[in-house]
Amino acid sequence: MIGIIFTNIYVFILASLLAILEIQIEGAQGWAMNLPAWRPSRDKWYVKAYEKFMSGREFTGYHLIMFTFVLFIFHLPYVFGLSFSLEHWLKTISFFLIFTILWDFLWFVFNPHYPLKRFTGQHIWWHKKWLGGLPADYYGGLILSGLIFLPISLSRGSWEFFGWWLVNICLFIILTLLAILFTFWVLDIDNWQEKK
Repeated sequence: MIGIIFTNIYVFILASLLAILEIQIEGAQGWAMNLPAWRPSRDKWYVKAYEKFMSGREFTGYHLIMFTFVLFIFHLPYVFGLSFSLEHWLKTISFFLIFTILWDFLWFVFNPHYPLKRFTGQHIWWHKKWLGGLPADYYGGLILSGLIFLPISLSRGSWEFFGWWLVNICLFIILTLLAILFTFWVLDIDNWQEKK
């Protein structure tokens, strides 16, 4: 259990740093709106596929590189000698999917331009579909990150992977709530714009 907690805290810090880096890069504009990023023609097949998978969000070179970079970071343990197995790789992909949700949400938690009081579809144009106060993509990514384990769990007759997944989800929720409390009461981020 100590190993899961340590890994979870490390990954949470990584997601926080990446979210804060993106806030510094993008400023008050979300989804690389004003960045001089490569934006291929929308009639290309791979752009259509990407935008379909990303719920209509624009394909940019910035996002392609960021997602690829993070995916490579998650595969770094294999470069350092972790034995490659289906079990390890499924956990890697599951963690990557959870991480992308966490990283995206932390962008709002730490972003004075988009404080959580503005975390709605009315203010966040690049998340087009919302459900229960959250972007619908969050639910899709979370479900997919758990369903990845279904074939191996059924073949082994064990739900151990879902236990691992659930523990990680719970730890990320706790750490996210602590980050929210920190931004509200220590940074007072919802009122940051008024203090300038």
